Amino acid sequence: MSDAHLLPPNATPLERAMAKAGRLRHTPEVIRTLWSPWDCPLPMLPWLAWAWSVDEWDLAWTESQQRAMVAASMRLHQKKGTTWAVREALLRSGLESVRVIEHPEGAHWAEFDVDVAVVDRPLTLAAMERAAALIQEYKRQACVLRTLRTSLQSRGAMYYAMHLVSGAVTTVYPLRVESIKPPPIAMHLAFGQHSAQTTTVYPMDAP
Repeated sequence: MSDAHLLPPNATPLERAMAKAGRLRHTPEVIRTLWSPWDCPLPMLPWLAWAWSVDEWDLAWTESQQRAMVAASMRLHQKKGTTWAVREALLRSGLESVRVIEHPEGAHWAEFDVDVAVVDRPLTLAAMERAAALIQEYKRQACVLRTLRTSLQSRGAMYYAMHLVSGAVTTVYPLRVESIKPPPIAMHLAFGQHSAQTTTVYPMDAP
């Protein structure tokens, strides 16, 4: 393809690049993906994040984290200033566990605490600074972050095994027919009789 164009000699490098890009062959299918956070080509994803006003962006994020932040941007802006927005923004940034505690005991009514945790990976100072920036960006302006607590968690698998052996032994003998003789029954009879007679003798009266 020829690099000929109608730009003046004093055209800026950006203008020359835009002119060159305009001559590239793009199919409608490719152009249609530019506004999709899940289908947009990775080199163009930061520009899509800029177009959708993504407040926090880090080139160190993985591709899935970057696409998740772009996809959630519109809903985050709709609910900005809510507890849900703070928690969702932190989760989208890569933190595995987020807990927002409103009205903690002993605190002012406008103060709140946040507990965050990472699982099976180091927690860097840069990640904590990013988390604090996201909280400031998505919290309600009248509220004040009192405490940001961090923790490290580890997940593992526990395996349980059990082996049970159960059985019964049954012995079957062949049938043997035998004569049945009932034992003799002894009968014992007893009879007793007691008889008594009383005789009284009185003396003769004198004449």
